[in-house]
Amino acid sequence: MFIFCTIAGVLCLIYFILLLVYSGLTTVFYFIWLFLSAGFLLTGWLFKIRFFQNLPFPVRLGMILFLSVCLAFFLGVEGMILKGSLTMPKEPQDYVIVLGAHVRSTGPSRALVLRLDKAYEYALEHPDTIIIVSGGQGSNEPCTESSAMKQYLAEKGIGEERILEENQSTNTRENLIFSGELIPEGVSVGIISNGFHICRALHLARTLGYENVSGIPARSDLATQPTNLLREFFAVVKDFWLVR
Repeated sequence: MFIFCTIAGVLCLIYFILLLVYSGLTTVFYFIWLFLSAGFLLTGWLFKIRFFQNLPFPVRLGMILFLSVCLAFFLGVEGMILKGSLTMPKEPQDYVIVLGAHVRSTGPSRALVLRLDKAYEYALEHPDTIIIVSGGQGSNEPCTESSAMKQYLAEKGIGEERILEENQSTNTRENLIFSGELIPEGVSVGIISNGFHICRALHLARTLGYENVSGIPARSDLATQPTNLLREFFAVVKDFWLVR
């Protein structure tokens, strides 16, 4: 266990450094990899000095059972997230909401480009579908996410008459609330986001009254996929617990 924890701690530290090099400090959540690194290294040291081995058996058994339950819960939630990333609607959707993501001074972030490329692909395959680009302007963004998204799709050849803008939202819940105001009743709605985000987006949509709604997963950025899956675990737990 000492060797396992030491290797895990070093890998977490290396991944944290790679994240900073790859995308910069775009979210403070990246620091969780530093905490995980420190936690693994500390645990490895405790194994080395035989701290756990010297604990009373009932204490060790309780710790093992507790960690087993936590691991099973974590894997179960991650399974839900991964299942959502594989869903696709069987029928063409009347409207498609593209959920916003960070916009830099140079344009849409990598995650947002992947969502927009999926929207472009879907729009070409289903010429009657109306596209809603959804996202307001954050304090560290040069423009609204929706305007950058609309410009991206228009430059790729999607007619502007097919693109509706929702430019007030600041999170996924607001994306869906404000976009819903642009959608008539009784139509089918697809939600485009990176695959790891679909599970939570669909849960929120259904709690907000969307009836005929489906997920349309876009690819995820491979380099940031581990941190996105880990962050989404906490987000899913929070939303499934608080939003009903």
